[in-house]
Amino acid sequence: MMFSQRQFLILGGGIAVLLGGIVLQWVNVRDVKKGDRAAELRPVGLAERMPVTLAGWKGRDEPLGLNEATRSAAERVLNYDDYVFRVFEKDSRQVGVYIAYWAAGRMPMQKVASHTPDRCWTENGWRCEDMRFAEPVGVGELHLRPAQWRRFTPPNGAAMQYVVYWHLVGDRLYDYGTRFNSRPAMDKWWRDTLEYAFSGSEAQYFIRVTSNQPFEELKGDPGWEELLGALAKLGLAAR
Repeated sequence: MMFSQRQFLILGGGIAVLLGGIVLQWVNVRDVKKGDRAAELRPVGLAERMPVTLAGWKGRDEPLGLNEATRSAAERVLNYDDYVFRVFEKDSRQVGVYIAYWAAGRMPMQKVASHTPDRCWTENGWRCEDMRFAEPVGVGELHLRPAQWRRFTPPNGAAMQYVVYWHLVGDRLYDYGTRFNSRPAMDKWWRDTLEYAFSGSEAQYFIRVTSNQPFEELKGDPGWEELLGALAKLGLAAR
């Protein structure tokens, strides 16, 4: 009996899937969808490592949701070990800092990388007006690693928001490339999925800073320099 090339490829693919399923029955792989929800939380004191106030600025902590239900949903989806969301205000200026931390093995790298403003904000009605990649962030002799930079318009007519964000994996910066990340790059998605399934993940930070005014206008402000210094100590100092 002769097989056509198409039939041969279909048969070969079916055999590969079958063998892959058999292997996965014997190999202990991790949950690539939800991450590790069984291990005890390993917080790193983010709330204490970030300034409570800045020079000339007032600070307050904000929850991740408007009510208990949305907060619980956020915690369940993000599955973090620790987080802080702190907002600083000075006159009409407002700067927000959101940092989440995942201990080694807690969450797949591609899951953490997918929760960016590019995706989460646009799914909630925000519109990206401008974007820059590998954006320098710093003041004076203090320089942070290159950031993803965005300018968003919120759906409720509120002030435009300027955003920079980073994803640290171990001591290296996750490479988002030069694209709008509303959807993950499939090659990276599969690479990171397989890596987590068989090898786990390193400790990770996702760091987002927002401002209702251009970041350039914050240069020379002692409070802004204080905040950048605290972020540098988390692993964002330029190398």
